[in-house]
Amino acid sequence: MAKQMRKSNHKKLNTELLIDGENIGTKKTDAIMNAVESQGKLYEGKVYGRQKDVHTRGWSDKAREYGIKDIRMFGGPGKDKIDNKIKKDARRLINQHKNVDIVCIATNDGGYVDIVKELRSIGKRVVVIGERQASALLRESCNQFVEI
Repeated sequence: MAKQMRKSNHKKLNTELLIDGENIGTKKTDAIMNAVESQGKLYEGKVYGRQKDVHTRGWSDKAREYGIKDIRMFGGPGKDKIDNKIKKDARRLINQHKNVDIVCIATNDGGYVDIVKELRSIGKRVVVIGERQASALLRESCNQFVEI
């Protein structure tokens, strides 16, 4: 006799992924993607880095492999250049895509505390995916911190 499958009332939540490629290395890609998958259905994923930065170049291959967008910034390094682009995109996302329930940000940088709080204030669940050295303020500001 075959087992009956119970219908699940669990809604697959739409999840946005924003990866700070300057802050998290490509060796953590599988762990990041597993953490996102445990949250819900990936709606859209983006990884950010500078075009000519040798340290973030590997993210371009990972982006293709996982079907996420590779956002490359032009020009030299600037103070918080990538961080500011991610924050701007997060704000645009919440205004244009009301169907996104969860925002996952892969970073260790405490500079994201303001956008995490902003996203939470409008009812988004914010999951930060980071490493042991992640800022204590960042860990405390989100709904959930996933250490990878």
